Amino acid sequence: MTGTLTIILSFASYAFVILAMFRLFRINYFNPIVKIFATYLEPISKSIFFFLNPLLAALALAFLLQFVSLYLAYSSGYEPLTLLFISIINVINSCFRILFYCVIGSVILSWVAPGNNHPLLQIVEEMSGAILQPIRKFVPPMGGLDFTPIIGLMLLNLINTSFIQIISSMV
Repeated sequence: MTGTLTIILSFASYAFVILAMFRLFRINYFNPIVKIFATYLEPISKSIFFFLNPLLAALALAFLLQFVSLYLAYSSGYEPLTLLFISIINVINSCFRILFYCVIGSVILSWVAPGNNHPLLQIVEEMSGAILQPIRKFVPPMGGLDFTPIIGLMLLNLINTSFIQIISSMV
């Protein structure tokens, strides 16, 4: 029973991370997928963390759910402060993993189905566009090839690794 609850809390934490990413990148609210997340998850986060804006409330609830999940699974082996740092690392790593896969997805979509208007594909395009647009200002297209996704993926991995090392050194 504890294992099932741990998995459910981890999935819920991941859902709130996705909601926070939608708010951070200001993904189109009229997209049906974003609307579902905002309709069902945002009232939960805003009711618990009513004093925070929607982005921070979703992130705070993701941290809380991840911490409770880890505490249920590993309470006998670790101190709560260690579990708190691990939950912070997991949520930050989840954010960067979502961005990483969005960039890879947009590259694949540009080859397979450019200009597709499916709601999920629009989310992938909007999130990767928000990541790659600042890089495109500095790296011009070279002969029809776009190297910004490669640079973007390398930067995402570098920033993610740096954050994890900084937080790990605190433990």
